[in-house]
Amino acid sequence: MKLPRLLLTLPIVLIAGLTGLTPGLANPAHVPHHGQSAAAPLPSRADTHVYLLRGLFGVFSQGLDALAQQLVAQGYHAEIYGWDEAQQVIALIGQREQQGHEGPVILIGHSLGANAVISVAESIQTQAIPVDLAVTFDATAPDPVPQNVAVLINFWAQDGFGVPVTATPGYTGDLENIDLSGQPGIDHTSIDTLDQFHQTVIARLEGLTGN
Repeated sequence: MKLPRLLLTLPIVLIAGLTGLTPGLANPAHVPHHGQSAAAPLPSRADTHVYLLRGLFGVFSQGLDALAQQLVAQGYHAEIYGWDEAQQVIALIGQREQQGHEGPVILIGHSLGANAVISVAESIQTQAIPVDLAVTFDATAPDPVPQNVAVLINFWAQDGFGVPVTATPGYTGDLENIDLSGQPGIDHTSIDTLDQFHQTVIARLEGLTGN
């Protein structure tokens, strides 16, 4: 198993405890958006659209608000929706695609919003729209990851809510389930609020984009 670049900002001791992996493993290569060649310039942060989906009632995913604020401050285009606004997100991504958007599409969600991340990816796959990165925090009943998702990282804890994420048969992307069960201070309501995980998301985005 390869250690995703996303985890490289975590303390080494925590990485070892969570994944059982050792330092020095190679990072997975970025899968270019829309067939972008490896030699092409990285897309800008402003042209990177990050869609964040909250969980139940929109009151248990406040960590996503903090993450969105950090992303906007660093120049990314980040928007927050409720899990029950997934159809609105699907329509918006499709509309922007038709208008010529070719930058990265990033999906991030918590709880029911994490389930919605995969539902959104499934829907836009029918429009041949790739998802460069998906991050789920404690998905509860997710569908299998579809083929159009290049990388999906699921932070989860076995506290009665979170579950590992699986992929569709023949999935060729990079799927990582990071088991945080038993880690102090991490449960279903806090898992999306921890800044150490926000920083890993930001670091991963920095690897996908230019300034």
